[in-house]
Formats: sequence, structure tokens, C-alpha cells
Amino acid sequence: MSAENIIKNWKLTKVTFGEGTLSDAGRISREMNITKALITIGGGSVEKFGYLTRLTTVLDKSGVKYDILKGIEPNPSVGTIYRIALKALQSQADGFIALGGGSVIDAAKAANVLVTLGVDDIHPYFGVDNIKKELKGELMPLLPIPTTSGTSAEVTKYSNVSDLVIGVKKLISDPSIIPKRAIVDPELTVSCPPQLTRIVGLDTLTHLMEGYLNNVHDQVDPEANSRAIEGMRLLFNNLPKAVKNGKDVEARKMMSLACLLGGTVIVYKSTGGPHMNSFSWFSVMDHGEATALMLPYYVAYYGKNISAKLQVIADLMNLKVTQQLTKTVVEGLFEFYKKIGQPTKISDYSQFPKEFISKAIIDASQNQMKLDNMPRPIPADKRDLILKVILEGAWNGQIDEILKL
Repeated sequence: MSAENIIKNWKLTKVTFGEGTLSDAGRISREMNITKALITIGGGSVEKFGYLTRLTTVLDKSGVKYDILKGIEPNPSVGTIYRIALKALQSQADGFIALGGGSVIDAAKAANVLVTLGVDDIHPYFGVDNIKKELKGELMPLLPIPTTSGTSAEVTKYSNVSDLVIGVKKLISDPSIIPKRAIVDPELTVSCPPQLTRIVGLDTLTHLMEGYLNNVHDQVDPEANSRAIEGMRLLFNNLPKAVKNGKDVEARKMMSLACLLGGTVIVYKSTGGPHMNSFSWFSVMDHGEATALMLPYYVAYYGKNISAKLQVIADLMNLKVTQQLTKTVVEGLFEFYKKIGQPTKISDYSQFPKEFISKAIIDASQNQMKLDNMPRPIPADKRDLILKVILEGAWNGQIDEILKL
């Protein structure tokens, strides 16, 4: 089945996909019983490129009222979630439209929890399945319209929120926040500059590859691996094209599909080490870059347990395996990164404090479940030693010591 047909038949979120589908926002809002929407946006690019005006024009034509909240920052804070919820209540909105990147969508998803449940504290809902325990019925309707192709927030059960008081990025994981509808218009991603295209594209890569390599949940969704393989195929063929020429609409369309496929994979198959470390570094590095940066080094560690899957990845990347398979795939990822301008080691980032290596190890000690569910688990009694080797390797850009583990 083609990627487009997979998305068309996806049951958890009805996705309206294709160029120009932003024009369907009014009709879909009415179908969702939204009579007054709170539109949430980020730093201004959706205004600069005319996307907000296009959205409000179709809402006006459809008779859907709206209010607008601007300025949602990357890695939205708890305070931002409260600001959105308060605005929704003041506006008497009966639905949300999130127009922007993953942070805008995540923030709206979290704020929707507060508004629907009538509560004023988001903290009890961090963690797994804490919303559905209290929710009677469904959350207020939320229509995500992504303007990047990377986070997959429009189809996932996740919302990432930064707690600035303690300097930690926290996760809501709950099927209740999976959007029922979404509009994915690849034309909205054409304005993404090369660096952002690369970063969000690599976020998609980690969703697809981490989900695919996850062995623990293979039986939860037997078709997830096929979706991951198709998504990786699209990404390896099209991300370099999208980075090189942002106006390549076909490449943008394929990246939007890869992003959606990544989201359908991680709904059922959890991510691993790269995502775990990215939560420790949100204050100094973009999420997509952090996950992508760590991906090859965790592949080096996982390799002994995932040889069949690594061979599939090698084939997708057209790698000739003339030496040890794991090393071939890791070096292939490094070459792919270099092709699109992505650094391959942590020390390439001058703003990254080396003490954040230790922070990642300490933070991991609070997430043994994630370590246990990796393709090659990291036992608690060897946790600090193994993670130090992996993270030091990533700092120096070396995998030889990791391969010896």
C-alpha cells in the first residue's frame, strides 16, 4: 500500500492531505462542531508567509468565529500552557486550531486538557494515561495544521512541555490527546528554511528508525514496521532534495508523508535512547538535532540485537556491507548527515556544556523503563558505565568503544 493510501486509511486520525488543503479548514471545523476557535500560532512565520490570513479567510467564509493567540515558543513552557487555556476560556472557544510546528500543536493539546477537564494544574497529567482516567467523553475538538514535516504531533498521543522551574522537559502520553482530525498541506512547509527543514526532517528519521528498531512492541502493531520502512525510504530519497531546494513541492510532499508515517509508528512503538537524551538537553539543543545526533551511537550499541533490521536499513540506504554490519549502517548515517549539513558529534556544538553528558546519565536513572525497553536493554547495575561510553563516543564522534560493549 502506498504511503498516501496508508494515511488515507489511518483510523486514529482522519487526515486531510495534499496541496491546497488548508482551504478545507472552514468546512472541517464545522464538521468538528467548532463554532468559535482559538487559533494558536508561534513566532510569526505563519503571518509572514500569509498562512494565517489564508486560514482566517476560509473560516470567515464558513462562518466559524475565532480568536488568535500568538507567540508560542519552541519547547513550550508550563506557563504557556496556562496562558493558552486562560485565553480559550476568556474567548469562550469551543475548539482549537493549532497552526504551526510541533511546539504549537503540543501546547494546544496540553491546554485542551485543562480547558476540557476544568482544572488549573497540568502537572498531574504528565506521564502515561493520566488523562483518560478522569476524562468523561472526549476532549474539545482540536484541528492541527502543521507547517513543518518533522514532529508528527498532528497524529500522536504525545505532548512535550518544559517545566522551567526545575529545568526538565516533561511528557504527556495519553491516547485521549490524539487529534481526531488533521490537515496536512505540504505547501505550508515550502517556506521552511534549509536548517529547519533538516532539523525537523531528522526528527522524522528518529521517529521512524527508533520505532522500527524497537523490538519490545513489535507485536502491538504488526504493520508498524512496514510503515516505518516506507517512511525511511521516502526520507532517505527526499530529505536531501528538500534541504537543497525548499521549493521542490514533490520532495516536500514526500517528507510530509514520511512525517505522518513516523507518527503512526510511535503511537504504538516507543522511542529509545536518543529521545531520552534529548529531554535532558532541551535548553541547549533543538529536539530534532539532539535525537538525530544520538541516533547513530545508540544504533552502534543496539547492533548486536537487531542485525536483521539493520540489513533492511542498509538496503534502504544503498549501503554495500563489506565489513561489520552495524559499523556500515552507522557510517552510512554519518555520511547521510554530512550530505545534508548535519554535525555528527556533540562537540561540534560550541554552546553544548560537557557537563550535560553527566546530566543525561543522571536523568536516565529516573527512566529505567525506557532503558529496559530499548532494542538492547541497559541493565540498572551497568547503566552509568554503558551510558558514559555511548555519550562519550557521541561527544568525540567515535563508535569503536561502543561496539565493544
